[in-house]
Amino acid sequence: MSKREILHYIWKYTMVPHDKLHTLSGKNIEIINPGEEDCNNRIFRNAHIKIEGNERTGNINIEPAERDDNAALCIISPDNICATDPDATLHIETSKQFEDEFLAITCGKQPCEETISTIDNLHINSYLSRLLIERIEDKGRRITATHTLSDKRWEETLFRTLARNFGFGIQGDAFEKWASILDLTALGKHRDNLMQIEAVFFGQAGLLESDSIPEYYRVEAERTPYYTELKKEYKFLSAKFNLQQADHTIWRVCGTGTPHLRIARLAAMYHKSTVSLSSIAECDTLDELKRVLQTPLTGYWSNRTHFGGTTTTGKPETISTKHLHLLIINTIVPILYSYGKHRKDTALCNKAEDHLHLLPPEDNSIIRGWAKMGLHANCAADSQALIQLKKEYCNKKRCLDCQFAYRHLKNIL
Repeated sequence: MSKREILHYIWKYTMVPHDKLHTLSGKNIEIINPGEEDCNNRIFRNAHIKIEGNERTGNINIEPAERDDNAALCIISPDNICATDPDATLHIETSKQFEDEFLAITCGKQPCEETISTIDNLHINSYLSRLLIERIEDKGRRITATHTLSDKRWEETLFRTLARNFGFGIQGDAFEKWASILDLTALGKHRDNLMQIEAVFFGQAGLLESDSIPEYYRVEAERTPYYTELKKEYKFLSAKFNLQQADHTIWRVCGTGTPHLRIARLAAMYHKSTVSLSSIAECDTLDELKRVLQTPLTGYWSNRTHFGGTTTTGKPETISTKHLHLLIINTIVPILYSYGKHRKDTALCNKAEDHLHLLPPEDNSIIRGWAKMGLHANCAADSQALIQLKKEYCNKKRCLDCQFAYRHLKNIL
């Protein structure tokens, strides 16, 4: 750690108290814009300041090795013996406690627990709002990439994103790979026939292959009229559209259930055309959105989980509340927000964010960990913000970019 790193951090976050913002010659400094960070050269470009009321623009030079008369302002520590213009030099002195804490945080100390209780709710809520937008924007970048791979067709982008999130994490890659080989444009001609939709969906997933069915289910499956009809339909449609199916082994992920029910539900959604960008965008309330997503399973899949499996009773035909909320959080909100940005429709972006404020917070180890430190999530917007904080800041040791570390250091500057 060097003094230059400390001064760079202090200037970046404009932490210098107002009563200490003056040049070596005693002239007052007003920061209008601290400038654009240039970490490689330890300067801030295009800064905008006022010195004794006179505006200056240019670079802010942190701990220069030699005199820089072209800089808008030079910032030095007491140890810097470089000759500088006293009318354009800010002298910052830091305490040993500040330097020790800065070093500790740089080396991995996370001051969250001791800091959170000292910050008022207004500042915490403001920070969570910022983190929420960061998280939605991060998810939006994945959607943008999917949109490009989908030949910039929004409905296909929605389907692929929805399919990935039907993997609920561990099977997400498999579902995304499966969705990417479906030709939805060609399949649209058969959208009014659920049997044909299911035939293509299961066939493309490789799940109509006998080897994909466990031996103890295989005999029962192969004598089931529904299964044999699906194979017949898929053989016809595969030849018609020259389909290339996935290897069924992509679904063999340890510790996960079979994908059959989720594929059947996606087929039902696609068949009924209920889940589309227009239907999602038109939902003014969260209840309306939930009704759009709650496509019930009928027929064979209303009481089975696998080809050839035994029938079950008391099985819900609709998506569980927990999974429904996860689909809204991880699929609907990001794609609605991204679609709104694409159309420059602020109302759609606001609607996406509003959905998160109306949903209950997620319950996972990350949220429980923050709760132990006194930071509680009141809604899904809060839990998404806290997940962003944990994954993008804590886990990546970016504490110096976190507002909690900033507050901690500012209190002892």
